[in-house]
Parts: sequence; structure tokens; C-alpha cells
Amino acid sequence: MKKIVILLVLLVVITGTAYFQSNKRNSRLNRSVLSVKSRELLFPDFDINGIKKIRIKEDKAETVLAVQNDTWVVQERAGYPVDKEKLQTALLSLKYEKIKGGRHIGKDSWGKVGVNSPGNATASGAGTLVELFDEKGSLKHSFVLGGQVNSSGGANNDQMQMFGGPKGNRFIRIQGEDTIWEINDQLPDLVTKADAWLAKAFVDVQKLKSVEVTAAKPADSWKAIRADDKGDFTLEGAGPGESIDTAKVTLGTLLSSPTFNDVLPKDKAAATMKDAVKAKLVTFDGFTYNIQAVKQAGQGDGDKYYITLSVSAELLKERAAVKDEKPEDKKKNDEAFAEEKKKLEEKLASEKKFEGWVYEVTEYTVSSLLKKKSEILAAPAPASQPAPAAGGNASPTGLPDIKKMIPGLNTTPPPAGSSSSAPPAVPAANPAPPISVTTPAVSLPAAPKPEIKPAPAPDTNPITGEKPAAPATANEPVKPAAPAPAPAPAPAPPAAPSPPAKP
Repeated sequence: MKKIVILLVLLVVITGTAYFQSNKRNSRLNRSVLSVKSRELLFPDFDINGIKKIRIKEDKAETVLAVQNDTWVVQERAGYPVDKEKLQTALLSLKYEKIKGGRHIGKDSWGKVGVNSPGNATASGAGTLVELFDEKGSLKHSFVLGGQVNSSGGANNDQMQMFGGPKGNRFIRIQGEDTIWEINDQLPDLVTKADAWLAKAFVDVQKLKSVEVTAAKPADSWKAIRADDKGDFTLEGAGPGESIDTAKVTLGTLLSSPTFNDVLPKDKAAATMKDAVKAKLVTFDGFTYNIQAVKQAGQGDGDKYYITLSVSAELLKERAAVKDEKPEDKKKNDEAFAEEKKKLEEKLASEKKFEGWVYEVTEYTVSSLLKKKSEILAAPAPASQPAPAAGGNASPTGLPDIKKMIPGLNTTPPPAGSSSSAPPAVPAANPAPPISVTTPAVSLPAAPKPEIKPAPAPDTNPITGEKPAAPATANEPVKPAAPAPAPAPAPAPPAAPSPPAKP
């Protein structure tokens, strides 16, 4: 009992000490807010146009965005263009970010709020380091994005709630300043995933006219065409009963406003696209897309799909003349043609930039191009059962045909109006021998034995089985029996005919 009391006392002391130290630390963090000289903007002198390079680093990942030939690119993706809208949003957020609070926190406590610099093996609680450089490569701004502020003044490293929304303020430490600031914006765009910074605009195939797939085996190749951009595709050179099953292949919206997941450098195209299927897509606008598509087995991440492409176009240089076209209509139509022609030329120039790159796409994007001819054909229609001839006596389904069982038997009824007394048909020269049919003996069941009942008494009523009443006593007179009815006279025989008179 004494040992139990000692253990309880020790437990109370340990719990109380931990609680006291926690409150002391939180109180120190919260009191430090009162002594901080704050300002309105996080970066008062932030110049968006002066930023030419951004480095984002974590413990195990790093991404560099830089300006090359007047275009922002992702260096980790061999200079592929950056998503301009995403980059602009991130830079504007930094320029106009307002401070929500600040506190003095000792360096030994930086890990508790997640603002230690990444790459330091001895320090825990590392955040995301962001460095911004100017055109000359000079460092303009450097800061570490930390964890989220919780109710006790510490950090919560869970960056997002269950449904993706921001939660609470976020700690940020600016290099060269002693204050750990709090901001309301989570700055979610500043991430180290290189593929998240890629411009995801892609080719946009519209008004598709034909699709031609060339597989390794000629029997697996196929071509589908249609007469107008609203019609259905048909299989060119289709054999008897061959047609496209629209549930197995989607052609009308093939590569219409697609996107991609990631991009590989151009120097990896040859190795990645080995054994790829080739496809040629032609549109009614005159665009031609030569595409290669391939499926590669994933290493634990599932299968991956890649495509590479080239694009060309044969655009009309002028509008065809229209007979008896009014001058005002001609001017209007010429302007509309020139505007459409300009759009197509800009589209061609934009899509030429995608040539040579290897794009990782979803299965849905290229699944139709990877199908063999046998995999896009509709199932053959079932053979229809021929209808019985008019007036014929077809046997019901499942029953034997009696005409085949007995040769020479004709079950077809005679035509209407024919006489049943028509002369019999003349037998053939070599008539078939008659068919002898032997019926096996059939045993009949034995007749039931009649039930023999005893003979009734002489005076018993044969119908009711009752006996007559007792005879009358001596005092009663005996009534005479009723006389029997007289028998009916027999009919007289017919008179014999008179003999004829003699002459």
C-alpha cells in the first residue's frame, strides 16, 4: 500500500511539472507579442517585376523557377514553361500579404513552430525555404514558411484540413529579422513539386475528320472517317458485318481539351516511346496531328501512359468566291474569314511549341489510340430464324418433323376448291416398299372385382331398404287389393296389298 501511495505522489509531481512548463512556455510566447513592433505589410518594398528567379526548398525536395528567353520555366523539367497564372498569384500574395501578429521566439524554439531552415540535419521542425532573386542573381528576399498557429501559441504542422481548406494563421520567419510573424494566407502555391508548376495548356483537337492508327501488326491497324464534324465515324474498308462499337472507343472528342500530369525532357523521347503506336488525326480545319502513344508498366505506382506529337496545318489562304454575292455581304464574310484564319494561325503557332516533349497523360486520354481493330468492333448481330413458308405445316420448336420420320408422307392440305374425288396419283415405276409397323402388345389392367352383397329380405323395399309396416289387427277390416290395370290391346297388323286386276 505504501508503494502505491509513493507512485501516485510521483505521478502527480511529474504531471504538474509538465503542465507548469507548458504554461510557462506558452505564456512566454504570448507575452512576447506585446513587445513586438509590427508593420502592416510583410514585404513593404516587394517588386514583382524585379523578381527573375525563385528557389523553393524542403528537406527532400527542391524546385527552381527562372526566366529564360523572357519566359518563366521550371528548371527541374528541362526548361518547360511555368503556369503563369499560378506564378502570378503567388507573387501577388507575397506583395500584398498583411501581418496578423508577431512574437519574439528564441532560436532554440524555432523547431516548435516549424521555422528552422531545411537541410540542417541537427535541427528539427524545418519549414519551407523560399528565396527570391533579381535579374543579376542577387538575393532580394528570403523567408521560411512554418507551421500553423494553434490556440496555445505553438505550431500545427498539418497544413490543410480534411477537405483542403486553410486552418488558422501560419508562422513565417524572414531572414535577418528577430520576429516570427503570423500571416493569414497559407501561401499554398509555394510548393516544391515541380509538376505542380507546369503550364498544363495542351493541344486541342477540334472538328476531327479521320483517325488512322498504325499498329505493329497490320491486322491490328484501323482507320475511321466521317463526312462532317457532327456525324458518326465509320470504319474504312470494313468487312461484311464490321462496324465501330461506340461504347468501346471514343473518337468524336479524342484529344479535345486534354491535359497532362507531367513532362519528360526531349532527350528521353527515344527510350520512352519505344514500340509506341502511331496515329494520324486530321481535322476539317486542315490540321494534322501525328501522335505516338505507349503504355509502360509502372513500378509500384500503376501503369503510365505517354504521348509525343507533331502538328501541321494546311489553311485556306482566301475565301472562295460566291456567285451574285452582294458587296455588303462580301465585306462582312471576308472579315469573318480573315478573323477565323488568324485564330487558326495562332493556334498552329501555339501548338507547335508542344512538339518533341514527352507527356505523361491519363489512360482515358489515349486509350482509344491503343486499341486494336478487333477491340473496337461491334459484336456481330445474331442470325435471324427464317419464317415458315405460307400455308406450310412447320413442326413446333423442339418437336420432331413427322415428314422426315415417314418418307412419302405429305401433310400439306389440298388447295381450296379441290375435289376429294380426284383420281389417285399414278404410282411410281419403282414404288418404295410398304412400311410395316408393329405395335407392341399392351397389357391392360385387371378389371376390379364386383362387390357381392347379401340378398335383401323378400319384403324389403329394393330402393330404400326399409321393411313394410306391420299387418293390420283382427279388428280392422281387410281392404281388397286394387285391381290390376287392363293390358293395352295389341296393334292390328297392316292390311295386305290388293292384287292387281287381270285384263
